[in-house]
Amino acid sequence: MDRKEISIQLYTARKFQPYDNILKFFSESGIKNIELFGVDEVDEIEFRDLLQKYNLSTLTSHVSFAGIKNYDSTIKKLKVLNVKHAIVPAPDIPSGKSWEDNFNKSEEDWDQFGKELSAYVNIYEDNGLTLGYHNHAFEFIKLPNGKMPIEYMLNYNENLKYEIDIGWVFAGNADPLKWIKKYSKRIIACHLKDFYSNEIDFQDHNNQSCIGEGFIEWPTILSEIKKTNCEVFALEHDDPKDYKDYITKSLNYLTSMDLF
Repeated sequence: MDRKEISIQLYTARKFQPYDNILKFFSESGIKNIELFGVDEVDEIEFRDLLQKYNLSTLTSHVSFAGIKNYDSTIKKLKVLNVKHAIVPAPDIPSGKSWEDNFNKSEEDWDQFGKELSAYVNIYEDNGLTLGYHNHAFEFIKLPNGKMPIEYMLNYNENLKYEIDIGWVFAGNADPLKWIKKYSKRIIACHLKDFYSNEIDFQDHNNQSCIGEGFIEWPTILSEIKKTNCEVFALEHDDPKDYKDYITKSLNYLTSMDLF
């Protein structure tokens, strides 16, 4: 895999700011594209200048659902940053609720959220952007009717795109190959996340490994992803002890193998 094909989700290095140093390391590592997060809360002019300083592009950005609904401001920011795909990383957490509540949403909850999210697709497309959704593990936990939440998410509008997070699909006890094939025409981005073991709590971030040091068979999965419309292959670790070590080892693994 060519190093220039590999991106990084900025969330991976969020605890090691300032971003100037982080972006400098990305660039020196051969990374050409990064995926943003929390774009609805950043100074887009300042960050655009920092990206240009290190010759980095930003094809994708995670945007909260609240940010997606505040579309006038969000679209303006995305255009300044030259983002092509806006991706909702998860449902917003209502007041009084917690992240864990996503594992207990009802069929009606997921159906309603999918319907609401899809309603914004045309607004973003009319402004030259696409809108997508990124999965975690809870979208692959079967509901009482046998249907999975991810199916509700992508049910209402065929133009809603999909960023598949391979690690979280495994964490939901699902087969990534099945879902890559099912939504091949809608996948525009892919998160590369690995785990040391499939017998340890996936929600424990200490179980996340460098790519190639875990149990996931990347050659098979990436070969299948390559058949889709995927434009971004983004490394992501939710809480690395050393983001430079994580990136260096993951890049070395991916670039040392003839994956495609």
